[in-house]
Amino acid sequence: MKAKALRLPDNLLDAVKFAEKKEKLDEPTTIRKFLRLGAEKYVGDSYVRGDVSLREAADVLDITVRETLELFWDMGIAGNIDADKTLKAISFVEKKSTKK
Repeated sequence: MKAKALRLPDNLLDAVKFAEKKEKLDEPTTIRKFLRLGAEKYVGDSYVRGDVSLREAADVLDITVRETLELFWDMGIAGNIDADKTLKAISFVEKKSTKK
């Protein structure tokens, strides 16, 4: 683990203090928890937009694909494949199977 120095706005430090008291954690642990939650949200949003694959999201978060799926489900993220993409994939597979 690397140490980093950073400046935090007062309102964010107030939120850290609030969470410290609520969860009975020390300041560094609380800040790491906040950073982790922010990273999960950022990666989840990137996944929803289709900017990263599920595998890439899992790699960035340093968890398994299954854990990433469960995390995203808990966050209300069902997936990044919409009906249009599904229909295109089905059409592609149908075309491939008729060429044989």
